[in-house]
Amino acid sequence: MVTREGRYRTPDRQGQTLMREVIRARLKECPVHVQRSEVEAMGEEIGLEGIEAVRLFDRLKGISWRGDYIRSDTGWVAAWVREVN
Repeated sequence: MVTREGRYRTPDRQGQTLMREVIRARLKECPVHVQRSEVEAMGEEIGLEGIEAVRLFDRLKGISWRGDYIRSDTGWVAAWVREVN
C-alpha cells in the first residue's frame, strides 16, 4: 500500500476505491448504524489493518457516505451512515 507521510498517513486511491466497493456491498439499507469493529472488518477484507481502515472510512465521508459519528472517550465507536448520490 502506498502512503504519504504528513499529519496523517493517507491510504492511496486504490484503497479508497476498494473501501467504497466494500461499503456499497455491505450496506444494503441506508441509513444504517455501523460499528467501528465492522469498519475494521471491512478493511481487513481489502488487506488493511484496523486503524488504516478507520482512517480510510473517515476520508470517504462526504464522498461515498454522510452521517454522524457516535463518540466515546477513546474516539468514535459507531456511525450512522447514508450513501451519497
